[in-house]
Amino acid sequence: MEETIKNYDSYTSGMGKSSADKLFWMSKIEKINTVVDFGCADGTLIREMNSEMPDLQYIGYDNSKAMISLAGIRTPHELENIQYVSDLKESLKENNPNKTLLNLSSVIHEVYSYSNINGIDKFWNNVFGYDYGYIAIRDFCVSRSVNRQSDINDYTKVIRGADELQIMDYESIWGSLRDNRNLIHYLMKYRYKENWDREVRENYFPITLEQLLSKIPTYKYEIIYFEDYILPFTSSKIKQDFDVDIHDNTHVKLLLRLKEGVNN
Repeated sequence: MEETIKNYDSYTSGMGKSSADKLFWMSKIEKINTVVDFGCADGTLIREMNSEMPDLQYIGYDNSKAMISLAGIRTPHELENIQYVSDLKESLKENNPNKTLLNLSSVIHEVYSYSNINGIDKFWNNVFGYDYGYIAIRDFCVSRSVNRQSDINDYTKVIRGADELQIMDYESIWGSLRDNRNLIHYLMKYRYKENWDREVRENYFPITLEQLLSKIPTYKYEIIYFEDYILPFTSSKIKQDFDVDIHDNTHVKLLLRLKEGVNN
């Protein structure tokens, strides 16, 4: 079951801080009239999209009724090209998927964290089953090469500088920071103290980069943009707090385009 978000303002503010990075695809698309933002939360990202591309239709989907309600409250009523829904399938009946971009921003890891196997399978069927013209993915993701022992100096700096009780809490769920994946995972979330009970249990790295790429049906979609990286702010903050340099990429950006001749 999904952990309760104790502070919605803190949660949505944190999600919105990297909006520009999440909109990497905007200069790379053409011939679409609709954007579906899957996991829209309070609509912060949709409103940012609309400010950049106001001629498009926007559909915000979230399985949290509280978030859908909050999104409606925070979106000016005069923005009639924006709608928020809790039934994505029904809302798509009025749109041509070939002229639609599906935006998956920081949502894949949440689906894996809060869904069962059937829910995860349903999610991927929804992603690749509607023949969207474009699919934009931006999320946490590490390569399988992250699975190695932590650098002993990095480990020592972190356990000296971090909150001991927070580390104990984290390690009781994920295991020792002597494992490099666990160390990187911890460094992605140690700052989220206000919603820590939720964040500590959320798996930021549920699938590897290699597993993510293997999900793409290459007979239907081609990758037209790819980047794996670490957010500069995150890297500099970790350096500032612990004097640790991150050598593993922690995020991925992917833009997929439906191939010519596939239902268009």
